[in-house]
Amino acid sequence: MDLGFLRPLYENPRDWPASGYVSVYLDTTPKENATNEVALRLRAAREALAAAGADQATLDAVLAANLDHVPARSHALFAAGGAVRLHGIMLQAPSLGESSSYTPLPHVVPWLAQRPPRLPHVRVSANREGGQVLAVPGAWPETQGDLETAMLGLTEVTGESWPVHKAAGGGWSEPRFQRSAEETWTETAKQIAGAVTAAADRVKAVFVVLGGDIREREILAGELPKALRGNLVIVDREVELTAPAFDEAAWAEESWRAALDARARLDELRAQLDRPPGERRAVQGLDGTLTALRDGLVSDVLIAADPAWQATAWIGPGMADAAAERDQLAGRGVTEPVTDLASEAVARAAAGTGAELHFPDPDAVETGWVAALLRAPAAAVEPAT
Repeated sequence: MDLGFLRPLYENPRDWPASGYVSVYLDTTPKENATNEVALRLRAAREALAAAGADQATLDAVLAANLDHVPARSHALFAAGGAVRLHGIMLQAPSLGESSSYTPLPHVVPWLAQRPPRLPHVRVSANREGGQVLAVPGAWPETQGDLETAMLGLTEVTGESWPVHKAAGGGWSEPRFQRSAEETWTETAKQIAGAVTAAADRVKAVFVVLGGDIREREILAGELPKALRGNLVIVDREVELTAPAFDEAAWAEESWRAALDARARLDELRAQLDRPPGERRAVQGLDGTLTALRDGLVSDVLIAADPAWQATAWIGPGMADAAAERDQLAGRGVTEPVTDLASEAVARAAAGTGAELHFPDPDAVETGWVAALLRAPAAAVEPAT
């Protein structure tokens, strides 16, 4: 997972070390009187956060957040300095349940662990009269305003208008009408396929999510280039592109690909750890990982997304200011370090140094496990024994 999109969240901390971040996780799964329930829970979170020291302007911004644009989902709000800096969404309830915190760092790791990396793809809803094609960039929006902007790139395809339906049966002209209808569907599918190919080229799509009329889907799939045809995700219903079914299908595909990627990185890391120390391009453990992150040597971080891991790390105002021991930050000029969860310190340092973040299968690693693949041999960063 490329964490570049998180940099604006972390940049320019105010009044270090006095300022902090508000993190709120809300389950907004539809229930009876859901709107009132969510408002009440937000107000309860506000009271707890105010008691923890959060400023009123930031709490007002959280309370005013628009949660209505994505029904049947959960929300993660990260705010500081009187504004919601990032509004994340989830298709499931928060894995740790509802929570709120006021801490030196935003607590983004539980959200990241539930949110697959956004991959560029194309969404298509096709029917016998035409279709809709939407190119989805890798930085898919989280907020309603961003979603509306992205939807401006929607392509409408209008197919041939006659004949769209086959003859009901009987009469000397039935075979001719049957053939004409098939030809019309095929011509429409070709037009949609052209729009899909252009959209895929524009965003360098990894896969295509295809929904709509079953017969038109079949014809359209055959008209797509081989590379796209081999990466189709089917929504087995005829719905609009904005329907939850398209989000769910894309989310499932992204999650599957993320799991494969994390497994490959874990295999690579284990292979590196088996190499002789002077050739090893990997470190394991919090101290070695944070040291490598501070030095900008990490290409990939792997971390166990386990809520039971409550270890802390020392941090400073810079995004790479993170260490297992307080004294390790003195050389960076950090005179007033503070502590926060080690997992959050790792995530911020990864975002600040261009490292990718991966969450291996929890069954493959133990609680508190963290490791990194490096751009250079590990000898210079491994803690002395």
